Amino acid sequence: MASQLFDKLKHQNWLPWIAGLAVAGLLAALWAPLSHVAEDTAAVRRWIEDLGPLAPLAFFLLNVAQIVVAPIPGYPVQVLGGLLFGLVPGSVYTVGGMVVGGTLAAWLGRRLGRPWLANRLGSETLEQWGRIAHIDSFWTWWVILLIPLGDLPYFFAGLSRISLSRFALAILLSRGPFTVLIVWLGDQVTDLPLTWIALVVAALGAVLLLGFSQRERIEAWGRAYVRSSQGGEDTPS
Repeated sequence: MASQLFDKLKHQNWLPWIAGLAVAGLLAALWAPLSHVAEDTAAVRRWIEDLGPLAPLAFFLLNVAQIVVAPIPGYPVQVLGGLLFGLVPGSVYTVGGMVVGGTLAAWLGRRLGRPWLANRLGSETLEQWGRIAHIDSFWTWWVILLIPLGDLPYFFAGLSRISLSRFALAILLSRGPFTVLIVWLGDQVTDLPLTWIALVVAALGAVLLLGFSQRERIEAWGRAYVRSSQGGEDTPS
């Protein structure tokens, strides 16, 4: 019965809103302890520095793992990079982990093939994105990575003929700048009033929630773009 209820909510696009309310409730519950951390971020960073190279390495691997292994939302991890390490080091560790994780996902998809991808992403999703296997254009992949499709493009790239080095560069140039912006937001915890931070986080959350609620339309647009880039009849509208 629980699975039937989940499928019904998913079909009616209610899950993103329920998840958004749950996240909002969690943030409200954690607001007091988080505010204390923000008041003394310098002490937190000194503690991180005392850990030596272990802390940056662990954070870098967390960014890799949140793409390849575990369904960890990327944006909170990126904010954490700015909070713990500052803008420049945090951007290096976060963007570097994202590029390595995305490239590793593509390598795994190429190495293990369609059966593994079908098990990892679902056979229906793999079938819907089948045309992506014929794309080897750097700039087409750059555009695909700009579409808010989460981690899907990383794995689908394994089906394509683009070299992994060019795909890594496409990740860097497409998703890198926005990731640095999110890291900057985490870094600004030390300077901005908590009210402003809450407003910025709320605005970002609203945009993400809207994106998740329109995920099916966004994916349909992305598939239409892929068909268009391959000379198909459909074009994105």
